[in-house]
Amino acid sequence: MKQAPLVLLAALILSPGMTPAAGAQPARVAQRVLGPGAYVYQTRLDTASCEDDSNSGLTNSFFAAIDGVPGASSMSMSLVNSQYWPRWTLEVRADGTVVGDATIRGQEGPNAAVSHFEIQRRGDHLRGRGYREYNQTVAGQRRRCRNDFDVLVRRLDLSTGG
Repeated sequence: MKQAPLVLLAALILSPGMTPAAGAQPARVAQRVLGPGAYVYQTRLDTASCEDDSNSGLTNSFFAAIDGVPGASSMSMSLVNSQYWPRWTLEVRADGTVVGDATIRGQEGPNAAVSHFEIQRRGDHLRGRGYREYNQTVAGQRRRCRNDFDVLVRRLDLSTGG
């Protein structure tokens, strides 16, 4: 009679009354592209519509803390050494693309400066493109400017074991 518990379990699972509730969400597969931890976030400017630092190759590096639940598709990123873009929202799409969005510190609304990137895993790092948009006076006219840049995100290995 050792099979009795297995038969009972199978009967419970297969019984009509044990189906998922109407409207229940299917289990979501955890993403494995990006997890919480310490990272370096780096941008390299290559074009600028208002001729500020255009084609200069200006590269900025930031220490990034990514917070969230491992495997979750939504997380946040704090750039420790950025006075302008300290808080980001991150989304990992089903295709593995990581999308980041931020609003410049101290601004809100439709005229606020914004930054956006889309990156994908390439070996041990994530790489892609991003942009910043902001309002600026150019030749006496107020206009929306845009800087485009390459993005590199790499996890920092903080282990002490070598």
